[in-house]
Amino acid sequence: MASTDPNARGRLSARALLAWAERCQHRGDDEQALRWYQRSSRADPGWAPPWFGIGLIHKHRGEWPQAMQANRAALDRRGAHEGAVWNLGIAATALHDWRSAREAWRRYGLEVEAGEGAPQIDCGMAPIRLDPHGRGEVVWCDRLDPARARIRNVPLPESGHRYADIVLNDGSPNGTRRVGEREYAVFDQLELWQASPYATFEAWIETPDPASLDALAERAHLDDGQVEDWTHSVRHLCQACSLGDPDADHDHPPLEPANDNAGARWVGLAALDQAGAQAMLDDWLHAHPAARLLEFRQVLAAGVAQ
Repeated sequence: MASTDPNARGRLSARALLAWAERCQHRGDDEQALRWYQRSSRADPGWAPPWFGIGLIHKHRGEWPQAMQANRAALDRRGAHEGAVWNLGIAATALHDWRSAREAWRRYGLEVEAGEGAPQIDCGMAPIRLDPHGRGEVVWCDRLDPARARIRNVPLPESGHRYADIVLNDGSPNGTRRVGEREYAVFDQLELWQASPYATFEAWIETPDPASLDALAERAHLDDGQVEDWTHSVRHLCQACSLGDPDADHDHPPLEPANDNAGARWVGLAALDQAGAQAMLDDWLHAHPAARLLEFRQVLAAGVAQ
């Protein structure tokens, strides 16, 4: 028996068009995907999924006004669409539209204090993947709210990021990392939200006691800086492990950068200027006379004026 619903043909057409759009998006053809999502939205104007797909394309392109518009359209058609609520919050955060961001997080069910500025929603710490389509370095961050995270490591200079940069992060987990028995979801960076005033320096240090570098980190913290023993902390991961659980299946060796200082520790320092970084090293070397500084230089300038 033929359907008596006058909209049935439109719904079937919209679903077929949506399936084709998702296939195009999966193979990386965003232009075609966007075109088919738009056709799907016209075939069934009251259906939310095509608008959510349109919003996804604009989110990954960093086209934030269009992402906000598309996700609002999805929510107008299905108010309980959690993905659209979350992506509305991300787009609003990118645009510093705090009223819309607060609205989104409240709709998601989070407690948000009253106010006009950026919401402060302590989401704990999380690993964030910088430059997910490139080098994919994963760093630990303090999540300021669901869409913003402040870097607490000293990233490698090749990342273009610094200690205390604030990045805009996606809301979809993409891999895990473990600390002890606890597992943390990894989130991908979408873009730099606010650059840090810290510069990045590297030092090559010869020391009979690598554990003494903990004291260098403590000295850096006195000036609100940071120190990272890259020799110990940096690992190259295969793609499968980076996007999954790197501790689950096999080991990955520490990074071994090309340098003449064989056997020395490769250390990253975050400081507001070169004099501050030098003072950290000088104080630590004075307290550890058996250690030797072999090389020291700035490798990444500060991101914003102090």
